[in-house]
Amino acid sequence: MSDPIPPVLDQTSLLIAIGFSATALMLTLVITWLGTRQDHYLLSWGLGLGFIAPGSMLYGWFEAYDPAVQCTAFALLLAGFAFIYVGCTQFSTGRTPWRSALIGWTAASASMAVLFAVGLSGVGTMVMNVAAAGFFLAAGREHWLARANTPLAMLAKSALYGCTAVTFALCAIVLFIEGQWVLTARPHNWAEDLNSIALLAALAAAGAVTMALHQFRITEAHRRLAMTDALTGLLNRRALFSLAGSAPVAPATAVIMLDLDDFKTINDRFGHALGDEVLVRFSAILSRALGPEDVAARLGGEEFCLVIHATSAAAVHQLADGIRLELAGTQPLPGDFGPPTVSAGIAIASPRPETFDELLRAADELLYRAKDAGRNRVHGPELRLVA
Repeated sequence: MSDPIPPVLDQTSLLIAIGFSATALMLTLVITWLGTRQDHYLLSWGLGLGFIAPGSMLYGWFEAYDPAVQCTAFALLLAGFAFIYVGCTQFSTGRTPWRSALIGWTAASASMAVLFAVGLSGVGTMVMNVAAAGFFLAAGREHWLARANTPLAMLAKSALYGCTAVTFALCAIVLFIEGQWVLTARPHNWAEDLNSIALLAALAAAGAVTMALHQFRITEAHRRLAMTDALTGLLNRRALFSLAGSAPVAPATAVIMLDLDDFKTINDRFGHALGDEVLVRFSAILSRALGPEDVAARLGGEEFCLVIHATSAAAVHQLADGIRLELAGTQPLPGDFGPPTVSAGIAIASPRPETFDELLRAADELLYRAKDAGRNRVHGPELRLVA
């Protein structure tokens, strides 16, 4: 067996340090959550650390094994690890796995209580280590599965939790191999020392990565808000032109300009609330009509733009006319106004280099021809579909 670590890093000091580190990080997360109440994962992580702090201090303070003290310390620690797992799931998927976390904590705590009560304190300690490893593995798995958006940070947290899980498992394995079914004092071996160091490092590093991930999520939310039309949820003009750029558009890309007919009359006659309802209704139709690579944007007022990739003239005309027909078939407006309608103009990129601005102008010109021809119709470069 390896020699114990130097006294400056004795296990008691490490456990107390874990408690202070968890307390400081808990305060940071809870204060941050108070400013963004919708980010529940911050509160879950903070609550987890709030349980880990007293649990680790209680475990580190008493060298002798007292069943009530050890069960309480272990239950607090496992509650903290369960909340960390819940927070990781909330951050990664938006789900809150209270049921699985509660079942895991309850099963482990009840098993420990029984084992300590019958004198098998060593076996109870093994159960605690196995349960802790399970919670950390589950937390690391959640970050691993959600690594697509921020791979480096999510992989770092996944690795931290995975390594911490391994050290807890090693503690249980060493106790089992050495046949320590009954303990009268806190176990001292290389695995326990490694686990204390790993947990302290994981809390500090995971805390830093957590705050970085939270800040990244806030920045992304602000960016999306700045690029999204608040009423319809579609991209706004700035986002559309940012995505389109100034490079030539790929051949067979279609730009469809759409304009709701007589929209000013709708607002004047029925009020802006009903006008907004028409805009939302139409935006939902556009969203359903788009393919995974297509883009829809509200340019302002009642004007909308679609960018359809790799299409033919016939297919894009069919798409635009389907949108027109679906809107015309929706619920009529009050009185004798009838259902809202839309006019559209289509431009399709040719093999020669064309910019998005050029296509947009061409589609806009055809849109106004559709308006002049009587509204509620689609005009394009090759076909003319009339209501």
